[in-house]
Amino acid sequence: MKTVLRNSILFLGLIILSGVISSCYKEEETTAVITVLDAANAPVPGAEVKLYYKFASDSLGTDLRLDKEATTDASGKANFNYTEEFKSGQAGLAVLDIEVDGDILGIIKIEEEERNEETVNKP
Repeated sequence: MKTVLRNSILFLGLIILSGVISSCYKEEETTAVITVLDAANAPVPGAEVKLYYKFASDSLGTDLRLDKEATTDASGKANFNYTEEFKSGQAGLAVLDIEVDGDILGIIKIEEEERNEETVNKP
């Protein structure tokens, strides 16, 4: 009888402990910051920045959930948040094209739960 009681208490303790450990995990934000500079390396405020993913085949179209647009602030930075698109446990999120005022100026690799940054120069 003592063994059954002890095993029951141990089992209950393990269940409680696993619940506490899993509830301690806090998902960090997955963000991207694009800094747009001009030819003199000065910040470009008011630039329209678009991050997007286009499949290799036009017949497949685009993955619209990753398409986001933002305008640069006074320091030339455009901020994007991909936390909702991130799935816990996945490795990496995406490699996206960076388009500024209609010109493709580079790419950015978005890693989950990180602040991802890239600087591009606008011609």
